[in-house]
Amino acid sequence: RQLAPYPPHKMARLFTFCVLLSFLVCLTVSKSAKKNKDPEFEAFKAEVNKKKEKWSHVEEGLHAEAFDLIASGETLTFERKLDKHFSCSFTYAAKPINVTDEEWRMALTISPDGSAYSCHVYCDERQGLSSEVAFNAFHLKVKGDATRYGYTEVYRDPDNKLAQEEYNVDEEKLEVSQVDGKFGKRLSAVVIVTGMPVNHEEL
Repeated sequence: RQLAPYPPHKMARLFTFCVLLSFLVCLTVSKSAKKNKDPEFEAFKAEVNKKKEKWSHVEEGLHAEAFDLIASGETLTFERKLDKHFSCSFTYAAKPINVTDEEWRMALTISPDGSAYSCHVYCDERQGLSSEVAFNAFHLKVKGDATRYGYTEVYRDPDNKLAQEEYNVDEEKLEVSQVDGKFGKRLSAVVIVTGMPVNHEEL
């Protein structure tokens, strides 16, 4: 016996019913998942989001910002700009000792009278007294209208400066970098202070 074909209008109703049923099932599962969140997974997500949000502080005459210093052996650069007159770049290559990355900070400042700028790159002291990576190379350079060299300080750890023979300062290019073969691969802070050109009309 040949079966009679299913009426088209009933097929349409059946299809609509199946779609609505699937939607209700998905909605129920979604609400259940929201009510029964895994505390460990939620804590993990919060920690990941926290790591993505890097510390920064910006106000008139100051730009300070945290960045991840990656000890991968590759040459990497972190650069920031304070204003149209001054910017600073920190280029480095480092390998891990106890950690593969650590948080560093860069702070760019201008003196109250606008005559001097500084760039300070340093290891975030919250994670320890000094950096725990080995630097193969580092290079701190300032750019912009500040063309007069002031002074440079380079630290192995918060209490000890690098020996003078471990680094070289180019006062004309306003940059400081390691001396290959003499640099001891330890670094925790570098700072360069520069001045704006002298206006002879004001003298």
